[in-house]
Amino acid sequence: MASNESFPGLPGHGWQRRTLPVLARLAAEDARISGLRAHGSASGATASVDRWSDLDLMITATDPASVAEDFALQIARLSPIFAASRSENSSAYCVRLVLRDLRRIDVTATALDGDDGRLSSGARDPNQADAVAEVIVAFHFDAVLAAVKAARGDVLIGAHLTLQLARHLLVIAMLLRDRDAGTAHHRFGGSRWDAWASHLARGPTPYSVAGITAAIRFYTKILDDIVANWDPTPQLDHDPLFGLLDAVDLHGAAH
Repeated sequence: MASNESFPGLPGHGWQRRTLPVLARLAAEDARISGLRAHGSASGATASVDRWSDLDLMITATDPASVAEDFALQIARLSPIFAASRSENSSAYCVRLVLRDLRRIDVTATALDGDDGRLSSGARDPNQADAVAEVIVAFHFDAVLAAVKAARGDVLIGAHLTLQLARHLLVIAMLLRDRDAGTAHHRFGGSRWDAWASHLARGPTPYSVAGITAAIRFYTKILDDIVANWDPTPQLDHDPLFGLLDAVDLHGAAH
């Protein structure tokens, strides 16, 4: 993939190399972080990194979950967070960020040797409004990853992630049904929210690069339509995603 491609709205070639020292300085300001290093594609030869690559960071810290979340807030000083995803296992806590300027930064935090390895972030069970907000963030995150996969010609994973967007929309429909019924327990269907499944059936099939970007745009319009039923209606900002989709379409047209 040529490094001199110019796509308005995307971070420039080599952004990972320029961003890493800035993040290292931010980490040095937190006494709980004892180490930070890049891993993945950004840790190897610069030829393996292009504008579509993310920046993978590994930090070693006390209380990894809390430190990773605090570090994510520091990263947001570079550009506001557009979308995020979180995961954890017995040895690590990971925060994956998409910034509004479309830099993608993954932070994996592990415990210090000899530390008790606490990873719990103290997450609480969300109420319905929080749950809808979390689904919207997950939708944006998966949409960005699907678009990046399309840019790389990976239709297999791109299609998988794009179909996940339909699932997020159905989750919002289920939350709306729960709100109306006052319960999350339903023996039968037949509510007005069932119609959203047929709405999704009209979407483009995401089994080509062009199909992926078209389907993402379609599902994003459906997201606007369905959250309009929530009160108060979430104020959605898709501009970073649409900028990325424009760049992917331009990239596809050039190859």
